[in-house]
Amino acid sequence: MGAGDLWLLIGNSRWHWAEALAETAAEAGTAALHFSHGLPPPDPAVVPWNRLRAWAAVGPLPIQGEEGSRWLERLESRRLPLERVPLQQLPPWVGIDRALVGWQAWRCQDQRGGGAVLVADAGTALSLTRVGATGNFAGGRLQPGLTTQISSLGRTTALLPLLVPSPEGLEPLVEVMNPWPIETEQAMRVGCLLGLAAAVAKGWRDLQRLEPTSLWLTGGDAPGLAALLRQQQIPFELAPELAMKALVALSSDPDPRGSVEPFPPP
Repeated sequence: MGAGDLWLLIGNSRWHWAEALAETAAEAGTAALHFSHGLPPPDPAVVPWNRLRAWAAVGPLPIQGEEGSRWLERLESRRLPLERVPLQQLPPWVGIDRALVGWQAWRCQDQRGGGAVLVADAGTALSLTRVGATGNFAGGRLQPGLTTQISSLGRTTALLPLLVPSPEGLEPLVEVMNPWPIETEQAMRVGCLLGLAAAVAKGWRDLQRLEPTSLWLTGGDAPGLAALLRQQQIPFELAPELAMKALVALSSDPDPRGSVEPFPPP
């Protein structure tokens, strides 16, 4: 890993980046990471592809035309395949994002004494991914995420508005949240958010009957869910960058760039 290296996870609605910064004094030979998340760039040519160390995708690749095909062909050798995620009993149809967060949470839990984990990844979808104490993929649950639920209500009903995500995030809403709001917009946001928190809480409680399981929260809506889970006194670890940290760890050795020639400057 060197300063300036980039990692990219293409999600369903956003692109997620990790960038290696200058080496830290605490660990010689390592670099701190900066994470960022945003919409896909309107022009892929502006991306410094020559700095890309590895990438993965669960969403569509917004690269079209002959020029885009050329970039994609060069990038393919740097793509992290599902088979590189060292979870046992991992089905080939599981999304790379679920595999990454499941492995990284289990890996972190193993460093704290071990045990099974349940990862709640709150993004476009809410995915609950279970990993057993030995590092085996053990199933999960999937449902629409907060924004997906709210936008679906607006599109499929006659009287409900089409809402957009709040730029302030969920934390301000949770802090002053009336569980029984009068306003329609608030009722939609509160109803969907409480439903997601209830799904996470029930999933974790169900697993406690099977084996001790630690709950890990990640994804863009995780801070809002965290506030609600604290109210229910459910223990959890908030780790918003599980997927990106896993992508970095799994692509650091060997170097996935191999013998690919450097990209031409944009």
